Amino acid sequence: MKKVRAEDLLNRYDMPRHIENGSYIERHYKDTESPRPASGSIYYYVAPDEITKFHSIDCDEYWCYTAGSPLELCMISPEGEISFSVLGTEQGCEPLIYFKKGVIFASRHPKKEQEGTFLTCITVPRFCPEGFTLYEDAEILGLYPELEDFFKLPE
Repeated sequence: MKKVRAEDLLNRYDMPRHIENGSYIERHYKDTESPRPASGSIYYYVAPDEITKFHSIDCDEYWCYTAGSPLELCMISPEGEISFSVLGTEQGCEPLIYFKKGVIFASRHPKKEQEGTFLTCITVPRFCPEGFTLYEDAEILGLYPELEDFFKLPE
């Protein structure tokens, strides 16, 4: 069986650009009679030369690795603690990363890659634009100057 490449999946789903960088398409959500469905999901692709923007949302989110290169995630807790994880299936990677509501996070490839990363993002409850906050790079660097290297693409 041939391994599916991240770029093959990107092309299969004809995914538009995302405001935080990357490309996405909404896939599934549980429809309820409440104003906000209980959960939702998107497929998300990060190209090898992209750094996604730091952002936070008002719901819990799970990132599940599907295909491609490992993806490094930088997380800032509401208390200002910085942590890193790598999403993928290689040694030392996690196949699933959980972001608690209110965590600020962004992603990039930890080394120069030839392939992007394709993943599924699941939110509980469903994502809503009103609960989304996008941070400018200068704002994050002003608060956390130690993250300067995160904003540089690996050579």
